[in-house]
Amino acid sequence: MPLLFIRKSPRSTKFKYAMFYFLIAVLMQLSTVNAADRLKVIELSSLGHFDVSFSEVKKVELLKGQSLIGEIGYMAGENYSVTLPFDVQRITYRVKNGGEVNKGDTIALVEGYDVHHFIDEYETTKVLLEIQEMHFKTNKQYFENKTIKSSQWIEITKSYYEAKLNFEHIQHLMSFLHIDENEQITLVSPKAGVIKLPSSIGSKVAGELAFDIIDQNAIKVKVTVPLLLASNLSHFDVDSTCRLSINIIEKIANKFHQILWAEPTSKDCKLILGQVISVTPIQNIDGYKIAKSAIFEFENKNYIAIKAKEALSLIPIDLMGTSEGEYIFTTNENIEGKQGLISSVSILQGSLLSLGAE
Repeated sequence: MPLLFIRKSPRSTKFKYAMFYFLIAVLMQLSTVNAADRLKVIELSSLGHFDVSFSEVKKVELLKGQSLIGEIGYMAGENYSVTLPFDVQRITYRVKNGGEVNKGDTIALVEGYDVHHFIDEYETTKVLLEIQEMHFKTNKQYFENKTIKSSQWIEITKSYYEAKLNFEHIQHLMSFLHIDENEQITLVSPKAGVIKLPSSIGSKVAGELAFDIIDQNAIKVKVTVPLLLASNLSHFDVDSTCRLSINIIEKIANKFHQILWAEPTSKDCKLILGQVISVTPIQNIDGYKIAKSAIFEFENKNYIAIKAKEALSLIPIDLMGTSEGEYIFTTNENIEGKQGLISSVSILQGSLLSLGAE
């Protein structure tokens, strides 16, 4: 009987080789996992006669970040602007830029050709309103009795309200002015706050800015922070006596950064409008701290060795920062108050390397 030869196809051979290498890879992964599991707990006796000492792992809820720049200012629209009510030739400020003022305080003396004209205009609009008001009331009775046409009544009504609006506008401008017995006109503050004078005075015409008043509560610190930091901040520290609470987080990002507005928590913060200061961001964190000597690296991961009776439990950690000779870190394990190894850590690390090589 003739022998039958089965010819192997190239596709079948490639499939077998692929399965072979796949099984080897799986076995290697299992070996690594088993080694990691085996090294989770190390007997204290494995350190031999070397001295071992421990330190308590303490809870950390706040973490200092790298210093950022803060600008003392105010948000758009928070300033109360007062404009010149008429053209002036000279304006003499009686207050210092950035000083605190109260409602009614004299801010500046204004002089020019239109000063007396403005006073006359105020008196004229007042008289015209009185005449129009009398005319309006008289003809209202005629209109109700139907002795005048509707078109006439409409014109009378229109003239009255135009005179009223014109007088109210002049009266509003007068609320920012004070006229003494010599008919000198001074600008007064409409409210209490910090005064901000314009950086330069232009043609000094009606409607041009005379000064701004910023309420003390509107003065804040503007800080630009990285996006990853913005959502996890607790507050900012300026120094040991000055803390800033986060008041507003803007919802529009500028590429990789976001703007936050913070305000002082006490009057100990001596902040000046326009000032640039250094602030320390304080992050919220659910972490721990221990002496730097307690942290070691094994297989590209950071660990801490926690005492568990006569053994050491190896806990993987993520380093977050440093503070006064200690590392701040996070971990999935609850290790608050437990004892962490802080001496002979290099001996433990060497022992792990030799065990891992087996």
